[in-house]
Amino acid sequence: MSNQVNVFNEQNYALENFPNFALSILNQTLVTIKNQHANSEVAVVFIDEAKSLELNQTYRKKDYVADVLSFSNKDEKDLVEEESNDLGDVFICYPKAKKQAEEYQHSLTRELSFLFLHGLLHNLGYDHENKVDEEVMFGLQKRILNELKIYRN
Repeated sequence: MSNQVNVFNEQNYALENFPNFALSILNQTLVTIKNQHANSEVAVVFIDEAKSLELNQTYRKKDYVADVLSFSNKDEKDLVEEESNDLGDVFICYPKAKKQAEEYQHSLTRELSFLFLHGLLHNLGYDHENKVDEEVMFGLQKRILNELKIYRN
C-alpha cells in the first residue's frame, strides 16, 4: 500500500485537475517535512457554504464561512509514532474556493491545491498562531507548491 487521498465530492463540483494534484501534494509534503510514515492517508471533503459555517460554528466557535477546515485524527504523540498513518480530514468550501480563485486570478486547481495543503499542514501539527510559526508554515506551503509547479498565475 502507498499514500492515498480520499476525495469526497457528493455535490459533484467541477474539480478540474485537483484529484490528480492531491496525491502529489501529500507525497511532496511528507518528503519536504521528512515525515517517514509509510501508507499515510488523508480525506478531502468538498462542502458548501452552509456546511462550512455549521462546522466552523460547532467545532471552532467561529461565525463565518471558512475556506478550509482541518480535523486531525491525531494528537502530538501520535504524529511521531511509526504506525500512525491516518492524517485526518480536510474540508474545503468549494464555492468560497471558486470565488477566491477568481479574486486572486489564478486557476481553481491552484486554489484547491493551496487550501488542501494548508489543511494538511494543520493536520500534521503546523500552525500560524504567531509570527515564527506563520513563517514556517507559509514557507512550507510556498516551497511545496513551487516544487510541484502549482503557481499562483
